Amino acid sequence: MNLKGLWDKYIITKSSGKPLADGFYAIVLRIDGGQYVDACRAGVQAFADAVEELNPLLHDDIETKLWEYETREDVNKQVEG
Repeated sequence: MNLKGLWDKYIITKSSGKPLADGFYAIVLRIDGGQYVDACRAGVQAFADAVEELNPLLHDDIETKLWEYETREDVNKQVEG
């Protein structure tokens, strides 16, 4: 297996087209699938929980998105199984 550490796999831009702040760095956590999907979802859930008091709407939106992917996977498993 060809393991890598942290590396620049994605190019991130603002949807507005405005430039990113100097020194901007982000880590992408894929929640739609992949080898590390469970760890990524746990990280995203931890973020949602951490911001719940400051931004309940963001928390709820993230939880909804996580639920959508988990439910979709459950349905696919039932259809395949």
